[in-house]
Amino acid sequence: MRIANILSTRAYELSPPFHLIYEWEDDLAAALGVPVIDAKTPLRKALINRYTKPAYNKLSGDLLDYINNRLELGRPSVQAADAYSLAHELYPAREPNFTTAAKTIPLLIDLWKPPTPAGAQDFGRTYRRCPLVLISSLEALQYMQEHNCPLNLAHLALSLSDRYRLLPETRYEKKYDILLAGRLNIRTNQVLRDYLDEYVRQHPETEYLYQQEIDGEYYYASNKSGLVGKFQSREDYISLLRASKISFYSTPGIDGGEIRTGGFNPVTPRYLELLAAQCLLLGKYPDNAETRYYELNKVCPNVTSYEEFAQTLGGYLQQQSPSFDAHRAILDKHYTSVRAEELLNILNNFKI
Repeated sequence: MRIANILSTRAYELSPPFHLIYEWEDDLAAALGVPVIDAKTPLRKALINRYTKPAYNKLSGDLLDYINNRLELGRPSVQAADAYSLAHELYPAREPNFTTAAKTIPLLIDLWKPPTPAGAQDFGRTYRRCPLVLISSLEALQYMQEHNCPLNLAHLALSLSDRYRLLPETRYEKKYDILLAGRLNIRTNQVLRDYLDEYVRQHPETEYLYQQEIDGEYYYASNKSGLVGKFQSREDYISLLRASKISFYSTPGIDGGEIRTGGFNPVTPRYLELLAAQCLLLGKYPDNAETRYYELNKVCPNVTSYEEFAQTLGGYLQQQSPSFDAHRAILDKHYTSVRAEELLNILNNFKI
């Protein structure tokens, strides 16, 4: 079994969450020596358009599945018996598409816990044509296996592009003390935010940056001096991380996040981004297979009270030249080039 190409939605999916996926695609393509190609075949483009889509959406069951697979026949590079396309999928497909076709190996990025155990069977039906399904989260993989999902499943964790590799001689100049990376209502753990508010009340000289929405666009602002900048591009965002000394990190399925994830707590790429930017971390997360896999306990104190938070944050603010050896040691296990090697091992050991 081999990867012949990587399917990409970059021609039409332009929102920020996909920029990270496109970095993974480029790095994997370079490591595997395969092209990145348009996810939509010429046949799919010709037959599925705004006029035919309503009728296509009314199809169901085996007929829809059959047509979906026929639409993938326009990829000559995967006609060989052992050749397949790799496709990143941000969320599980709800209906057949190019990621569920028989010549595709999908990599599921965000796979939340189904509301009932039957969700594992539904997931299995959606991807039943795929010879192999890769799941980024250990927690999600274990759930699917425990609930008898009828698929060939394997773990391929999320990574950080090698373009952000942290070298021993790297030292970023820190302009900002504390950065709350991401939108407050989605990405910042509310318990940590409450702890920070209390800390600022007790230490009013403390400055931090947070994201603020203005007329539908996102800016970063300082609690002391107001707007700092826009930081819209991927490059600007990474530069902001590198200019920040301290940041918070929490997994998404705790302290109210259970509603969104069903209780799953995958470690997100932001953790790796913060390590590569030489940020000191503190956070909240469970002790599970996922957080142990990424070794959060070595670089991100798991605070359970305001007292722990204040002591840790105060210590960080006083540090002048922290060591980032642990950051580098962890990152060396999670660059995309490492995932490429792991993917090759999975494929070489897989029997169709």
